[in-house]
Amino acid sequence: MSFGGIDKYSHIINNFMFSLNYGLLLVFGIALYIMIIDQNVADYFLLVFKTMKLNMVRLLWMIRFHPNNFITTWIQNRKYDRIAKEMMEKIKP
Repeated sequence: MSFGGIDKYSHIINNFMFSLNYGLLLVFGIALYIMIIDQNVADYFLLVFKTMKLNMVRLLWMIRFHPNNFITTWIQNRKYDRIAKEMMEKIKP
């Protein structure tokens, strides 16, 4: 039973995934070998991953606090309106 011709190309996809898996294993194996041999390479990879994490956090902060982001602007305006109402209630006798 064939679903839209998927079975016709399954051997190509399987061969590609087989090659991709072994290719990635080879690349990561070489990287691991170099990291074991030279500590500076391990430190470099650690710094690269820390930089990637830092850039992702920075991007999230930039998205969150961008002035044109209507969701966070709406949330901040609601908070400011609530604080203003509380202050007006304190001022009124």
